[in-house]
Amino acid sequence: MTMFFQVFCAVFSGILSAVAIPNEALTRGSAALAFVALAPLYFAAKNARSYKECALLFALDALSCHLLSSYWLANFKDFAALTLGASAVGTACIEAMAGCLFFFPLAKSGRPQSLKGDSSIYIRPGLSFPFEPYRILHFAAVRVVYEWAKSTGFLAYPWGVLSMAAFDNKILLQTADIFGSYGLSFMMAFCAALAGEAAGFLGNIRAKKDKFSLLCNAKCLFLMLSLAICYGGFRLLQFTPPQKTLNAVLVQQNMDPWASSDDTQSMESSIRLSEAGINAFRSQDEPVDLVVWSEAVLRYAFPHSMRRYDYYPQEESLFAFIQRMETPFIIGGPYSFDPSRHKHANAALVFDGKGDFKGWYGKNHLVPFAEVIPGVEYPWVRKTMERVVGFSNGWTAPGTYTLFDFKGRPSSQGAGAVKIVPMDDSLAEQKSVPVRVAVPICFEDAFPDVCGPFHQAGAEVFMNITDDSWSKTVSAEWQHFAVAVFRAVEYRTTLVRSTNAGVTAVVDNKGRVLQSLPLFEEGSLSAKIPIFKHVDTVYSKYGNWFAHFMLALIALAAVCKARDFRRPPLRDCVMTELEKIEFLFAFF
Repeated sequence: MTMFFQVFCAVFSGILSAVAIPNEALTRGSAALAFVALAPLYFAAKNARSYKECALLFALDALSCHLLSSYWLANFKDFAALTLGASAVGTACIEAMAGCLFFFPLAKSGRPQSLKGDSSIYIRPGLSFPFEPYRILHFAAVRVVYEWAKSTGFLAYPWGVLSMAAFDNKILLQTADIFGSYGLSFMMAFCAALAGEAAGFLGNIRAKKDKFSLLCNAKCLFLMLSLAICYGGFRLLQFTPPQKTLNAVLVQQNMDPWASSDDTQSMESSIRLSEAGINAFRSQDEPVDLVVWSEAVLRYAFPHSMRRYDYYPQEESLFAFIQRMETPFIIGGPYSFDPSRHKHANAALVFDGKGDFKGWYGKNHLVPFAEVIPGVEYPWVRKTMERVVGFSNGWTAPGTYTLFDFKGRPSSQGAGAVKIVPMDDSLAEQKSVPVRVAVPICFEDAFPDVCGPFHQAGAEVFMNITDDSWSKTVSAEWQHFAVAVFRAVEYRTTLVRSTNAGVTAVVDNKGRVLQSLPLFEEGSLSAKIPIFKHVDTVYSKYGNWFAHFMLALIALAAVCKARDFRRPPLRDCVMTELEKIEFLFAFF
């Protein structure tokens, strides 16, 4: 196989992956395409002749997929070199290492022929796969480990993973409460590798044992898909009525936050939309429990700038409006929790129905280099960043996971539901029940490392506030939503998103969209949010156990392979050196 064809296959595989996940043409992606997207990469990589070649093929796949699917990162202010460029290089490097993992069992390990044809003497490694029936499994395991590695840690970027293509397939999605997103990625990579292996049979006569191996792998794939479909169908049909409800107004102002340095216009728009949403509830004699504004609507840091919002906007100040609505608010804005040490949080600010500031939660998982700069506490770091990119300070992660209790009410759905009829106005308040709310900010709803601690602390709903309007692309909004939906199923917890431009929506504990607003349009969503019983799932208990298990399988294969690379006997080494000397004398 020529190198040009192998490179073509790797790039083509990246293109297919980019088309499979949500994009401008297929906003919800294509799960069917994701099941075969990696077939060209597998076909090329299994014929690689060295670690370098295999690593290059995997890196080209990652690079082409990332640039085609996440090109909108270039719109993040003036940080294209850090957002798109650095993330593309980082993703390519991680998948290059995955390519080395894939190639390791392919390296020839037996005793090759010596100069005299003696097979007991080592010369150099070649290319083979001593356990070929398991090559497909090995490829799928490597893919899972790659996606886990790129989605974890400080530089984590969980976009561009295969499972994103299936967020709208509600049957397959249900497996996330066991495997997370990695179960779907494993099946997709396994299917693609099987297709790539089958392509090798076209026009070639293979041994009967190879055909038998291919058939066994096909049966395994059929079994995995059958079990996933049966489990997904069972979960979707399972009756899980909500225990409580929370009436919330979700505001989508659709305004460019970078168009103005002042927040007056965004507040005025949000106030108008909030009142419309509250009136929609009240016109149906429904109480309003909460109003949610998106990330970074306010520009001036609390608590020092709190007095400003007693007077602005001038037509009706923010606090005066909250008092008139008599409704609690969650609003995105900055919070300075240690100004002397330049520690400021991208925060969710919470106010009660009287307009009193009750608390805040600061974003813990920050965008590397764009939101957080390592060493920002040092003056020379700030000066360097100011000189290079005009950006000298960032946010700081407080490291605390804060939950908020809001007033909800018991649900009237399901068998055995309780209905309370108060005989006295003083008893009416007893109808309310607390609802514990977590507020992941920006892309924190993409990370189990953030949502997991919230769930373990008792969160009953994930109330995400975010602003992706800077991307200016439909695909960016849908990709973020596709990644976030998995959190609702993994923890069987309602996911609510209040965004600047989309996707503003309510997602139930089975990943189904109950209500939503159109993208890039201003509006308010008066949502009756179902709150389900807090349960522990396999995933919530054990986290990314499946990715760790795949890593253990790869390590086991490496140990088995290492036995074949054992040092040859001293006699064989001496004989090889003598052969070289004899060959040189014969030559001269």
